[in-house]
Amino acid sequence: MKITILLTVIGSVAGFAYASVSGCDSACSIASSTMNTTVYGAFAGLVLAFPINKKIKNK
Repeated sequence: MKITILLTVIGSVAGFAYASVSGCDSACSIASSTMNTTVYGAFAGLVLAFPINKKIKNK
């Protein structure tokens, strides 16, 4: 559970950083808003956390 939360937070921070540094103004649907990019980053971190959790539980 800790890894899931950690990777979700890392993903959301990475998404926010991406939107702040190199995000589009209005042309890109993902990077048009810092909120959208933060949510997409959190989702990406969550998706990455599931296989890692499975691997740890099987050991």
